[in-house]
Formats: sequence, structure tokens, C-alpha cells
Amino acid sequence: MSATLSPPPNHAVVDVRPGDLDTATEVDGWLQEYAVSRDPQLREKIVLAYLGLADRLAGRYRTSRGTTPEDLVQTARAGLIVAVDRYDPDHGTPFVPYAVACVVGELKRHLRDTSWRVHVPRPLKERALRVCRAGDELHQLLGRAPTTTELSGQLGMGEDEVLEGSAAMSSRMEVSLDRLVGVDGYGSLGDLMVAPGAREELEDLLALPGLMAALPALEREVILLRFFQDLDQYEIAARVGCSQMHISRLQRRALARMRAQLVEP
Repeated sequence: MSATLSPPPNHAVVDVRPGDLDTATEVDGWLQEYAVSRDPQLREKIVLAYLGLADRLAGRYRTSRGTTPEDLVQTARAGLIVAVDRYDPDHGTPFVPYAVACVVGELKRHLRDTSWRVHVPRPLKERALRVCRAGDELHQLLGRAPTTTELSGQLGMGEDEVLEGSAAMSSRMEVSLDRLVGVDGYGSLGDLMVAPGAREELEDLLALPGLMAALPALEREVILLRFFQDLDQYEIAARVGCSQMHISRLQRRALARMRAQLVEP
């Protein structure tokens, strides 16, 4: 099945939108059925129902260099198809967070492979990324930039291979917002950028009910009071009748649970 999709014959396209719990429940039933039957027409109905989700995720990366909006959409839709095929309802994870993780993972892999100014063979790309990751780890450990010899020992490769990987890394188009700037190197590029205004992404709104429903009752109440009614921890503590320190623990635990459901599979 390609990422270019058209409605199956004799079927109206169902589009799951934020807040439309009836439609989401209907498609969840299809997912349960598809996990058993592997019916290709049912599969296509599910993919079409969440096509808008995939396209919106692709739109988040529309300003990335080295690719096109069309390629991003195709990649996102391919990731959605992978999500539908691999999703197992018996694991208990809601479909939307799982699909978001799959689609974003595909998009990031696509951008990793296309964000180079010149053609670089895949083995050299992989080596360059290993050198970059090892450099970051050693920098944190040593408190300074590692030498080529130290990188060579960390990675178990020759110094010439490390140098070649470092040179290949410089051909990437991406600029990290964590890159240090200034004479003293105390600030990062991200620190110089104006923070975007708060906004709610549609896919986040789709995922939120499932994430919230999985929380224990008290943790769910804390999250609702903190982020939806904008109460501080002391006000929440007074509302539910416990200490501010306990509210802080409950909030951290709830956020950790919600993040755990959004990790890439």
C-alpha cells in the first residue's frame, strides 16, 4: 500500500478530529478488529481516518532544509501505515500517542538522511552521527571538548576514522539550538531565540483524553487543576487537602506517566 491514498470504494471517509470521541471510539473498534482480521479494506479506512494527523505532523517540519513538503507528507503517511500495521491494542497503549511516535520517528529518520549538503554514503553518515553523540557524552563527562584520541578510544575506531566522521558531520545543514555561542560559551543559540507562544497542537489534543484517562484519580485531578485551571501547587494542596510537597510529587509522577506513553516504540 503506497502513502498516496484514496478512499476505498463504497466507504465514506471518516476523519478523527479533536473532541470527537464517538468517531475515535468507532475507529478504535476498527483497530481491534483489524488486529485479528488484517482486512486490507479495514486497514485503509483506519489510515484514512488518521490521515489528517499524519499531515499535521509533517507540517511541523515544513521549514526543514534538504526536503520538500511533499516528501514530508509522504514520509509521515508511510509512518502512519507502519503504526496501523504494528499497533497491538492488547498492549493497552492508546493508538494516537503510538501513531504520533511512529510518524515522528519516520520524519526524523527522513530528515537525518536528507540534511546533508553533499552526498555522503550511509556508513559514513552513521559513523559521523556516532562521533557526534560520543563527543557530546565525553564533553559532559570531561567538562571540555574531547580530543581525537579520546574519541577514538571511546568509539573503538581509528583516529583517521574519527576525523573523517567529524568532517562529514560538518556537511550537515542542521544547526543545533544547543550550540554554544559567545566568547565565553555560556549561552546557547536557543537562548537567543524568542520563545514561541503557547499553543495546542491538534494531535496533542487528540492524545490528551487517553493520557489523562490512564492516570490515577488524584493525579488526574492535580493535572486538571494545574494546567487547565492554572492553580499553583499551594492552591491545589488547599483544594485537595494535602501538602504542597505531596502535590509536587503527584504532578511529577503524573507527567512521567504521560510522557512514558509518548515514547517512541
